[in-house]
Order: sequence, then C-alpha cells, then structure tokens
Amino acid sequence: MSAQMPLRVCVVGCGDMGAKHAARWANVPGAKVVAVADIRPERAQALTAAHGLDRSYTDFRPAIRESDCNVVSVCVPTSRHAEVSCFAAEQGKHVLCEKPLALTLAQADAMIETAKRSGVKLGVGFMRQYSPITATLRDWLSAGRLGRPAFYHAADVREIRPKREMHDAQINGGPVLDMGVHLFDIWRTIFASEPVSVSAQGMKLGKARPELAHIADIAYDTAAVSVHFQSGDVGVFVVCWGLPPGATPPGSADRIFGPKGLLEISYGIQQQTLRFLREGGAWETIAEAHVDMYQAEIDHFARCVRDDLDPLAGGNAGKHALQIALAALQAIATPPDPSPELSI
Repeated sequence: MSAQMPLRVCVVGCGDMGAKHAARWANVPGAKVVAVADIRPERAQALTAAHGLDRSYTDFRPAIRESDCNVVSVCVPTSRHAEVSCFAAEQGKHVLCEKPLALTLAQADAMIETAKRSGVKLGVGFMRQYSPITATLRDWLSAGRLGRPAFYHAADVREIRPKREMHDAQINGGPVLDMGVHLFDIWRTIFASEPVSVSAQGMKLGKARPELAHIADIAYDTAAVSVHFQSGDVGVFVVCWGLPPGATPPGSADRIFGPKGLLEISYGIQQQTLRFLREGGAWETIAEAHVDMYQAEIDHFARCVRDDLDPLAGGNAGKHALQIALAALQAIATPPDPSPELSI
C-alpha cells in the first residue's frame, strides 16, 4: 500500500485516552479524525468541536458505519473492548485498541479471530514498546552486559484513582490488569523468554472509601506480583492504587538488578532514560529518548496499515500479557498453602 494512503479514523471513547489518540492521529500526515463516539454526549461533543467535525455520535455503530473510516481507535473501558473491536473488524476497519486487550481470554480470542477473519490489523496500546529505550534494554540484556539472571522491579503507588471505574473489577479490572500488562509485555520482550510461573498477593486498601461505595465488585488495588521466566529472570511488580487522597508519593524509576550492576529505567510519556550503575559506583547514561510514546504508537500503527505490516504489539501480545495478569489475579484470590510453622 502507498505511504500516502489516506487514513480516516473513528475514535470510540472520548475521555482522556480518546482525546490523546485523536490528537496524535491529527499529527499523522494523510490521516484525519472523521468521527468520534461516546455514550456521554458532552464528551463526544467536546472532541467533535476540537477536531472540527460536523456531528458527534453516542453510539459507536453508526459512527463506524456512516463515517467512511478505515481505522478505529478503541478507547472505551476494558469491558467493552471486545464489543467495539469485533464490530469494527467485521466492518473491515483496522483496529488500534487500548490496553488491556480485554477482561477475559474469551474476549481476547474473539478479537484476534475476528480481525484475522476480516483481514484487518489489530494493534494494542502497549506504548512502551515504541520507545527506543525498550530495544536498547533488550539488546543490553541479550549481550550479557548486565549479566544473567536479571531481576526487574517496578512499583506504581498512588491514591485512589479519580476515574472511579478503574477500581471496578467488572469494568476496568484494577491495576494488576490495567497497569500490569505494560510490564508483563515488556518483560517478555526484554527477557526474550516466556513465563513459567506467577505468584501474587493482594488486598483492597480502598474498599472502605466512600468514593468507591457505588462499586459492587471492587478490584484488588494493592498487590505484589512475581513472574518467573524460562530464562531464569524474574519480574516483580508492586502496585497500590488504594492510598487516601493526597497521599501519592513521588514516582520511582524501574530497576533491573544483575550480576554486573543495576539498570534504572524511566518511562516518561515524552522522555525515557536508561542508566547503568556499574561496579565501583559510577553511573552511566546508556540512552535517552525524547519520544512521545503515544505518537510513536500511532505512527507505527499507521505504517502497519499502509504497508501491510504486523503491529509490534498485536493481538497475540495483548493476549499473552492478559494471561499473566489473570494468573496473578487468580493467585491473589486463591488461599495460599500453609507455610512451615515459624518459631521466632
């Protein structure tokens, strides 16, 4: 396909993420947002005005059918990813779906199969894949410059989320699913290996908060997840979205420990850095990238559609990350085996 192939984009879901997608699509040469849809009319109208469109939609179906789009950005809550993505694919539209791919493996399989059957691309919003820092990190580990095995530690600690549905297990799944999939996907990439076991513990620190009282099925908001890989490497993710308002601490970088030192990774939306602390105590900046990861993700998907390429983060990558997240949630919900009796 020609690199100048026009891309006509329908954005479904006009909240914060939908606005991010729409703004980045507007930066792609030859691409245009032609329709937006959201069940909340005021959000659809706001994004319609921002992109100079004639009308807004509260139903994604006519938005996709009537707009002559050829690409759909799916930015609705996770529980609706499969519904919107499968409909779009059945209409012959390429689909870029925000992460996580879905809430269940059955939904993920339906999305993958529908895209395959319809002959369209299915991309997943794993934006960290599109920073050059990730490729550098993979190459460093592959070359043995950190030594192996490696131990990746990441933490995400925040107050309860202003988007309350992020805490709903039936809508967005909570942080183990919503944020964990980023790391589970990156770990598979940089370790060049598949997981062999997942262990996890968790709790619901925010369950008594009045702000969440309307949620019937509150997700685990606090957890420690450990993933062991065939390569011998280990990834550990500590997350807490259950702190009281105002108690969010300063962010911390991800770190990878190895026999030869420590790597520190910062994944900012606009800037990413990779530093190495070697034997003797000297810090070295390995790489620094000033990349808008959302823009890089959108640019990549545009190339995939135009040049008939497989997305770097496609449906199968989304499913694999989801499998790890669901295994972690199952481990949290399963009573642990009795530990050996301690006598201290």
